[in-house]
Amino acid sequence: MQSEVKQLQKACESHQDAGQIEASRHAQINNLRQEQNQHQEQHFQANSPFDPTSPLSPQLQLTPWPFGYKLTQLPKYNGSMDPTQFLMTYEATIASAGGDDPILAKSFIMACEGPVATGYSYLPPLSITSWFHLRDRLKQDFQVFKKAAITSVEEFQCFQMDREPLPDYLRRFVQKKAQTPIFF
Repeated sequence: MQSEVKQLQKACESHQDAGQIEASRHAQINNLRQEQNQHQEQHFQANSPFDPTSPLSPQLQLTPWPFGYKLTQLPKYNGSMDPTQFLMTYEATIASAGGDDPILAKSFIMACEGPVATGYSYLPPLSITSWFHLRDRLKQDFQVFKKAAITSVEEFQCFQMDREPLPDYLRRFVQKKAQTPIFF
C-alpha cells in the first residue's frame, strides 16, 4: 500500500513539473509574439519618410509598405506603347506581390523610364491623391500612342496582295484582327 502511495506521489510531482514546463513554454511563446509585434510596428514606422516635393499626397507617402512586401521586377513604361497594356501588367505585378492601391501609386516611379519619368518629376507637389488619379493622368497624357480600334467591317478589309506569301498575309491578318473589338 505504501508503495502505491509513493507511486501516486511521484506521479503527482511529475504532473506538477509538466504543468510548470507547459506554463513556461506558454510564457516564452507570448514573449516571442510580443517581440515580433514590436518589430513589425517598428518596421512600419521606419519606412514612412515624407517628401514635400513629391507628387504623391501625404496620405499616400505615409502609407506603410506591407509587412513582408517583396517586389519582383516591375514592367517598365516609357510612353511608347498603349498605357492600358502597361497598366494591366503593372497592376497584376503589384497585386501578386501583395500590394494594394496606395502601393501601386508609391511603386509607380520605379516603373517609369524616359519621358514618363520626366513627366512624373514635373507633376505638382502633393497633387496625386490616389492610384486612380495617377492612372487616369497616365492614360490622359499618353493616350496618343494608343492605336484606334477597327470598328466596322469596311475598316477591316484585309486581302492577300498579288504575290504576297501566305505567311506574310496571315501575319498581317492576325495583326489587323487584334485591333478589332470582340462583339458578342
